[in-house]
Amino acid sequence: MLLARQQRLQGLNVGSRRHQRDLIPGIDAVQVKPVIDRSFPLAEIADAFRFQESGGHFGKIVVEF
Repeated sequence: MLLARQQRLQGLNVGSRRHQRDLIPGIDAVQVKPVIDRSFPLAEIADAFRFQESGGHFGKIVVEF
């Protein structure tokens, strides 16, 4: 189906759950804050996906519920 539609599937490996648990205290210690470009209420999740797809964002896109 992917080939018929000429689509691409791309995975992302971000590490194990253990690595994440080890990283969190370090992030807290140095008070790293993520860059948030824009927030959307859950009712506007389709708009959030369109915004991400546009590629015009810098930082995180947040969906609040």
